[in-house]
Amino acid sequence: MRDWLRLSGRESGFVDEDVERLLGYRAGEDVSSSVELALTAKLLQYREFPFGSDSVEVSGDLLSRHLLVVGQSGSGKTTLLRNLMGEVEKPFWAFDLKQDYRHLSRDVLVVPWNELKFNPLRPPEGVSPMRWAQVFSEVFCHATALLSGSKNYVLKQVVRLYKLYNLFDGVSEPFPSLFELEMLLSEESVRGRKQSGYRDTVLNRLGTFNVVGSSVFDCSSGYGVEELLDRDVVFEFEGINRDLQNFVMEVLFAGVYEYRLAQNQRGEGLNHVFFLDEGKQVFSVYKERQDASGLPEVDRLVAKMREFGEGLVVADQEASKLTESIKANTYTKFLLPTAGGKQFGAVAESMDLDERQRSYARDLEVGEAVLQVGSSNPVPVEIQGFDTGEPVSDEELRRQQHEKWEELDSQPQNVTDRFDQYIRGDTEPEEHTDKDTGISGEAEQLLEDIVEDPFRSLTDRYTEFSSSYKGNQAKSELVDTGFVVERNIRPEPVRRKLLQLTDQGRNHAEEELGVDVKRNGRGGVVHRFWQNHIRDWFEETGWSASLEEEDADVAVDMSGVRLAVEVAMENNPREIRHIQDRLDSGFDTVWVTCRSSEIQNGIQERMLENDLPKDSVAFRLFRRFCNKENSPVEPESSVFET
Repeated sequence: MRDWLRLSGRESGFVDEDVERLLGYRAGEDVSSSVELALTAKLLQYREFPFGSDSVEVSGDLLSRHLLVVGQSGSGKTTLLRNLMGEVEKPFWAFDLKQDYRHLSRDVLVVPWNELKFNPLRPPEGVSPMRWAQVFSEVFCHATALLSGSKNYVLKQVVRLYKLYNLFDGVSEPFPSLFELEMLLSEESVRGRKQSGYRDTVLNRLGTFNVVGSSVFDCSSGYGVEELLDRDVVFEFEGINRDLQNFVMEVLFAGVYEYRLAQNQRGEGLNHVFFLDEGKQVFSVYKERQDASGLPEVDRLVAKMREFGEGLVVADQEASKLTESIKANTYTKFLLPTAGGKQFGAVAESMDLDERQRSYARDLEVGEAVLQVGSSNPVPVEIQGFDTGEPVSDEELRRQQHEKWEELDSQPQNVTDRFDQYIRGDTEPEEHTDKDTGISGEAEQLLEDIVEDPFRSLTDRYTEFSSSYKGNQAKSELVDTGFVVERNIRPEPVRRKLLQLTDQGRNHAEEELGVDVKRNGRGGVVHRFWQNHIRDWFEETGWSASLEEEDADVAVDMSGVRLAVEVAMENNPREIRHIQDRLDSGFDTVWVTCRSSEIQNGIQERMLENDLPKDSVAFRLFRRFCNKENSPVEPESSVFET
């Protein structure tokens, strides 16, 4: 009987009424040969075709919850996207990297790169300059693979530029372009090696953008997202470098979201769709892993866009190079013929295909696919062909699209008198005067360094100054003004003194210095230090770990065993509640990590008083995570000692 259950798939949740009925007969004492034969035939059928008979329609409502297509080159991936474009009843934007969609030029607006006019520093209608400065710095640094230190530097400079254009007094023409931003950075006198490094790195990226995209960015306002949202548009990016492609795509993507948010354009159903082939360029797993501030903002937008009826169709050849976020946040998935076991396994796992279904999917032909909607059973589908007609040359495209291009509005590059005076050296930006900030330049430098890396030791921070004495003066100034407080980390070898931002210091950094302050973890700086340290320890030892997943301080996946790590700084009654909450949320076990044995013993006593399950909870001291050779996986003692 067990073999029949295994073959039928009942053990893995596969259900079929005929099989269930036949198995019921099979379990009886008197089994006719006809039943046995019928059951065998049915099982053989499912081996050849291991899917149910569900019918699925990819509707607009499904597109609003996003769609993922994975298939090798020549598998029918582009054909599928063309079919979806033809069937969607709402406006769409397609980001075309290989001139795959020119055949649509008779019906839609096709904008080649050299015909585009676009100013990424112009805030979308209704979006505040400060908000857009934050979005721009996030997108610029994500697209060019720069980390949080450079991002904070870019944000500060964009805020300076906006002030020189009087945008905080009222959002109106003229708007600064990337050329003015490059000019501002070139003229800036920086303090310290680190700031100089940020400037030079950003200038290198920005200079390349302005050289390659000189005709595109040479405008005060270009084609705004507001006027294009009601039109079908294909943006052609073939022929420009990848960083610039990524940057423009991400800015347009973020611009639509910020515009919808500012206009409060929430509503049910689908309003607009993005089509993005080569999705790993924007949703890169490598950038996801290296981002020191956590999940990149462009990935966060994927989930947020649903509220505004924005759909996203992402296609790629290599599922393993896509972010985990994009795979998790696409409700509908198409698996086409896929080369390589790694790529096949990445998408098959995200679709939760069983072994029989995987075996079937490995043998897909061109034009065939496996489709899954949500958590429903996957179904095989055939992709209809698409007649693209004759190739469209540049000349033919210009003839078809010229009038449409002429209708698009843009304004030439312009500068304000205030900006011009500053570049000539006649004035100094207000935000750089000690009168405005209330602290010295050295103290500003140290404050920015604290925001960039909250867990850096004070000794290391002093190396950025001309002398330790200068660094200590800056620290004392921040302490005296109430911007930071000092905290100590123990034990060895991670012993160090940290500086923790106060609410006053955080507000000053954001409002006066234009620095984006993000918390990586929760609680005070010492608690967050141990959260990040323990997360990093697990990742360095080969496990998958994340911060605050399902409210755990650290969530760890240990080969299918779900572990929650709670960082307990004191013997507090709330730790008992945290342990119970983690167990209730489905974690297999909870580790309570403590800075001392006294705290550990106190929490153990509270557990006994509250009848918490001892076999699901273990304790570790912080010191166990301070040496990779000293694995905390091995217990240092029994969980409870009496």
